[in-house]
Formats: sequence, structure tokens, C-alpha cells
Amino acid sequence: MLSLLTLNNLKTVLIMVGIGLAIYFYQDYSYQKKENARQTDNLIQIRKQDSLKYAKQVYTKKEIEEYLQYSRQDLQQFLEANKIKINRIEQIITQTLKYTDTTKRTVDLSPVLEAIKSQRNIKIPVIDSTECLIVKGFIIFKNDTLSLDITDRQFKNASDVISYWERRQWKFLGIKTRLFGKKQATVIIKDSCGKTQTFVIDKRKK
Repeated sequence: MLSLLTLNNLKTVLIMVGIGLAIYFYQDYSYQKKENARQTDNLIQIRKQDSLKYAKQVYTKKEIEEYLQYSRQDLQQFLEANKIKINRIEQIITQTLKYTDTTKRTVDLSPVLEAIKSQRNIKIPVIDSTECLIVKGFIIFKNDTLSLDITDRQFKNASDVISYWERRQWKFLGIKTRLFGKKQATVIIKDSCGKTQTFVIDKRKK
């Protein structure tokens, strides 16, 4: 009887160990599957960044630390100066704006030329404005010195980031179509001035 109980106890222990191992391996498999999907999505986002001007990454706490340490030391110093701990960060949104204005402007400087010829001091206000940029200043001739003083610069831009889904393009009988294509998330950015590139980092949820 004692040996029978011992055998039954051993079977119970083995069953419990087997169940525990099965749960462990299943959880590890699920974690690795999610982790692989996260890293794959991050790579896809980086590849699309040049065309979409937008990328969204999901980082672990360690990856955020490495990003700040190797890629954004200026942001790391800013966080340290404001006593913001990395483990409290939920999201980082970085927008980079590039703006080039090639509009030609001509300013009549005849009054300045006349003042120079007559050795007379003069101060003329100058304003150069577009829909995006306003520059104000003065052209000054004083004591035989001609100078351009810029006193005010104003730049304005509005960016709209629209997330939406579209159907992935595929080929049917050699013809490209989106009909019945798999849904995929995408982004479009509307800028009133210049071109904005947006980089979003979300902290991975545990």
C-alpha cells in the first residue's frame, strides 16, 4: 500500500511538473512571438520613413536608454536637467522641420544711395514676408557706415498627421490592384510650410 501511494504521489508530481513546463514554454513562445512581431514592425516602419516622412517604433526600456545614449544625447541631457527618469517615459515624439524659401525679393535702395552721395544719415525699414516667414529690419547709413540690422524673424507652420488604413497593393493576372488587398496602417502628413518628418517612440507595454 505504501509503495502504491508513493507511486501515485510520483505520478502527481510528474504531472504537475509537466503542466508547469508546458505553461512555461507556452508563455515563452508567446513572448518570443510578440517580440519578433514588434521588431519586424519596427524595421518595416524604418524602411517606410523616407517615403511617409513618419515612423513609429515600440521600444523596451533598455532600447530607449540605448537610443538616448547613442542617438539623442541632447535629449538625454534635457531629461536629466528636468529630472525625468527613463522608466517614467511613455512616449517620445520628435518632429524635424526642413524649410527652404527661394522666393526672389527686390528692394529699391535708391534712397540709401542718395543719402550716401549726400553724406546724410538714413534709416529705412525693410520687411520681407511670405505665407510662412516674416523678416523685419532696417537698412542704416550712419557715420559713413552702411549696415543691415535684422530685428525680427517669425516663422509659422502647421502640421497635420493623419493615420489611416488602406488596402495593400497586389497583383491579379499581372495587374496591380488594391481590391480585396490586406488592410495595412499608413500615415500622411500635411504641412503648411516646409516638410516635417515625425519619429514616434512608444514604450512597450509589459
